[in-house]
Amino acid sequence: MKPTRNFGIIAHIDAGKTTVSERFLFYSGKEYRMGEVHEGTAHMDWLEEEQERGITITSAATTFLWEDTVFNLIDTPGHVDFTAEVERSLRVLDGAVGVFCGVAGVQAQSETVWRQANRYQVPRIGFINKLDRVGSDYFRVLETIADSFGCITLPMIVPVGAEGEFRGVVDLVTMKQFSFDEESLGRIVTESMIDEDLVDLAEMWRGELLERVADGSDQVMEHIVEGTEVPVDLLRAAIRQGTLKHLWVPVLGGSAFRNKGIQPLLEAVIHYLPSPEDIAEVKGTDPKKGTELTRALTEDDPFSALLFKVQIDVHGELCFLRIYSGSIAKGDTCLNPRTRKRERMGPIFRMHANSREVLDRARAGDIVAVTGLRSSGTGDTLCSEGAPIFLEDLVFPETVISMAVEPKSAADRDKLKEHLDRLSREDPTFRLEVNEETGQFIMSGMGELHLEVIRNRLERDFKVDANIGKPRVAYRQTIQREASSRVTFERLVGGKDQFGEVEIVLSPTSAGANCEVEWIEGGSIPAPWRQSVEDTIAAALSGGGDLGFPFIQVKVGIRVPPIDPRSTEGGMAMAAREAFEGAHSKAGDVLLEPVMAFQVTTPEEYFGSVHQDLVRRRASIESVDLAVGDRILNGAVPLSEVFGYTTTLRSISQGRAEASLEPIGFAPAPDKVAERFRF
Repeated sequence: MKPTRNFGIIAHIDAGKTTVSERFLFYSGKEYRMGEVHEGTAHMDWLEEEQERGITITSAATTFLWEDTVFNLIDTPGHVDFTAEVERSLRVLDGAVGVFCGVAGVQAQSETVWRQANRYQVPRIGFINKLDRVGSDYFRVLETIADSFGCITLPMIVPVGAEGEFRGVVDLVTMKQFSFDEESLGRIVTESMIDEDLVDLAEMWRGELLERVADGSDQVMEHIVEGTEVPVDLLRAAIRQGTLKHLWVPVLGGSAFRNKGIQPLLEAVIHYLPSPEDIAEVKGTDPKKGTELTRALTEDDPFSALLFKVQIDVHGELCFLRIYSGSIAKGDTCLNPRTRKRERMGPIFRMHANSREVLDRARAGDIVAVTGLRSSGTGDTLCSEGAPIFLEDLVFPETVISMAVEPKSAADRDKLKEHLDRLSREDPTFRLEVNEETGQFIMSGMGELHLEVIRNRLERDFKVDANIGKPRVAYRQTIQREASSRVTFERLVGGKDQFGEVEIVLSPTSAGANCEVEWIEGGSIPAPWRQSVEDTIAAALSGGGDLGFPFIQVKVGIRVPPIDPRSTEGGMAMAAREAFEGAHSKAGDVLLEPVMAFQVTTPEEYFGSVHQDLVRRRASIESVDLAVGDRILNGAVPLSEVFGYTTTLRSISQGRAEASLEPIGFAPAPDKVAERFRF
């Protein structure tokens, strides 16, 4: 079996992720021509929406061969609205390449994807792109990466030339200089001695590299103390071990668009990122006992895999799997421990963007797509029936924006519902609800662009004829203080006497928390009655009070006295509802509005106008930094104030400023905003 690298490319939007991916495919021989993002010809951006907008929307997987090593690559989106694609990709990858702009350095979404990689303990290397641009500075960005992420960076190259004169790199491990032939589009790489004017600089940074590696490697330290040359193989092995242990991040550089520095990056993926064999085991839990289980990442252990992505296309539904242990073939059966249902594997494919290669069998370490799964969705574990295991699930953020959609005719309603359900199955950050009063479908997502893409897919891909409203903010509500209410319900309802007695205690919880429901010591009631009370509380939490929005950050305590012989299931549920309303009226309500972290980069001459506009939008500006003649503003702003902000910003700055917005949670809204929603 050939050595394998399962890795992804992560970065801020427009840092050059997809361009790097396209060069990987071209130089490896996977593609005979280079695709270009700006021309809409990138192989990895296969959706029509991606080609038109010039951005990555959905993570695309591909497999190619480089120097006898199998690369399973996932190219992820950089726009914050599609951050769930990054989340689920990093959950199943062994390593990652973080791409940074050589001019802008670490940007807002760079920090987001880095945090996601930290969450799943993914080793990574960095690539500083666009070193041919005016204002680019490899060493400045190298330092910024270290400062922003609190990590040790290893300088792996020294650029040869700068900005428009950038023409190659010096490899600080081998101390060789590499240039890239322009006529062959960078395919021909020439190795040479280091230019005389670069020798001192290369020696200085080589010493810096050795010093940093020696802090984590006794063998390298011995060579330095003894004054002997550190062998290349030893240095690479030491860098690899430290990278896998998260001691440091090796950082290379180049210009993907100008076809320079890509082959050294491919080599670095082989030398420094982990193979599946480096990940000894995966942890999970026993579905029945809840105890911890492990699976060795080999074919010898029972089959286990995580379904991390569902993709809907013209051919049907594809389920992407990362296989952790064992193997599987078409026709084999496995278990979904969440649904407790058996699944039969359909055809198995190795993917290249949206094209497929049929496989006879998939093995531990593979990332593949399958068809035929009927009862499984994103985040589900698939495993051997004889050795069930739950692997760690995926967690996705709350939606912050919604819009209404309704069919233009009653005949189209079922068709619209079917396609909306398919889209929500494909995208875990796309939520669908039905407004019981109006009958409208309410689509919720991560941002304006997210919902706009969904709307376009409904109209273009699924040919749905529907009326679609404007985006609106997904407000929430919580309570001001702890309060309780005890209600005895005794009434004739529907010709039957209903009786019940329930006490509800409401208390606020920490910011960012969802609602909790717990039973406080009291009378014992039958299980069906208990479920009715819990369902009643869940319905009240989904929207009520004076504001009518769903509750978050609330803990609900349910207490029942000893059961009266007159008690009924309906009476208990109605008592719970009235007790909840009574407690809520005492606790008071607080409107919570979604808040976005922003980073705005603007030329100095437009700073005053941009700053004034942000203040008008109720923005809290936390810092203003200076970088290469630009001002960078960081802070937080209510989502309701930044609808269409990108268009306004372009107008203010004559198209020269840019902004990044990311949901960070909810905050209390001003009274004047809350008053608009009170009944």
